[in-house]
Order: sequence, then structure tokens, then C-alpha cells
Amino acid sequence: MPDQEIRCCACARLLFKMQAGALVGTLSVKCPRCRAFNHLRPSSPNPERTPAPDPFGAKT
Repeated sequence: MPDQEIRCCACARLLFKMQAGALVGTLSVKCPRCRAFNHLRPSSPNPERTPAPDPFGAKT
């Protein structure tokens, strides 16, 4: 898999490289050059989510 370059949204400095799909949760990175905060999250939702519990406690 090719590496994906993650750059600062304000100054375009290279922050890090990662493989596609490597990001599972959210990530905040502060750019060392311009001090902007870059908030990253996965491009697709996690398919392994568990269903929410029933608020009324019904058994399925």
C-alpha cells in the first residue's frame, strides 16, 4: 500500500506519512511551523461497531 502524506491545512508542511486506512480514531496534531491544530479522523466509519444497547432493556 502506498503511504499517504498528511500535511498541515494552513501552511502545507508535511506532518507525517501513514498507510491508507491506518487511522482508526480521531487525531489532533499541532503544526510545529505555524502552530495550527489539524484534526484528523478516518475517511470511512469503523465497520466493527457494536449496536447500542436497548434503552428499555428488552432482550433480542
